[in-house]
Amino acid sequence: MKKSFFLIASLLLGVAFFQSCQKDKASDADVTTSEDLATNEDFSEEIDFVVDIAIEERGNGGGCPTVTLDQPWGTWPNTITIDYGPDGCTGPNGQHTLKGKIIVTQSDAMFIAGATRTKTFENFFVDDVQVSGTKSWTNNGLDASGNWSYTKTATDMQLSFPDGTSTMWSHTHTSTLIQGALTLTHWDNVWSTTGSSSGTNRNGVAYTATITEPLIKKATCRWISEGIVEFTRDGNTSTLNFGNGTCDRFGTLTLPNGDTVVIKLRP
Repeated sequence: MKKSFFLIASLLLGVAFFQSCQKDKASDADVTTSEDLATNEDFSEEIDFVVDIAIEERGNGGGCPTVTLDQPWGTWPNTITIDYGPDGCTGPNGQHTLKGKIIVTQSDAMFIAGATRTKTFENFFVDDVQVSGTKSWTNNGLDASGNWSYTKTATDMQLSFPDGTSTMWSHTHTSTLIQGALTLTHWDNVWSTTGSSSGTNRNGVAYTATITEPLIKKATCRWISEGIVEFTRDGNTSTLNFGNGTCDRFGTLTLPNGDTVVIKLRP
């Protein structure tokens, strides 16, 4: 009788331990996916911003980066090459080293409705992370509130990390310039973004994601500071909250079981 009792107890403990391990694995997978999803969004925003600044400043008076145009400025269509060189230099946010080239093909000035801008990458790195793929903008004109609206697509984007892992994603976003349209500088811009994405995390796990509350990115803040993304992987749905507008690198992940985890966004 005692043997049977201990056998049953051991079996129940084993099942409980197995379930606990499975839950931990599920939580780890959601944390990894949320971190990678946030990193993808962050790289996407940073690349858009550095291109805007490089074109605005025309290479900062001959320093790094060098900006060259196939045709004189104001002639469209045009191809703009932004070259940070093999050794690189610090990007406009003052925190990351950019190396390699971004090739920009543009049909018209980007404040013209219908204008398009496509970015590709040639041996381009942010710090030690290589970026590849295609990013495109299309100017949709003014929305009902009188703000400039853009469709922004990412196609087969990939971040390759020095440890051999990588993330991949594609997205279709609608980004609205809710502040800064009336000035020549990009430093006062504030973007509000909605849309959806799909990709794989560093472990090759596939996910889909939808922005349920607009992502807010201020040029003066290093990170996305507001908005919620809902993502699903392996049938499990979680949410990532970027905050309430405070400029910091923290986000709150809500797991499928309702538990919450604070994650750190990329430095």
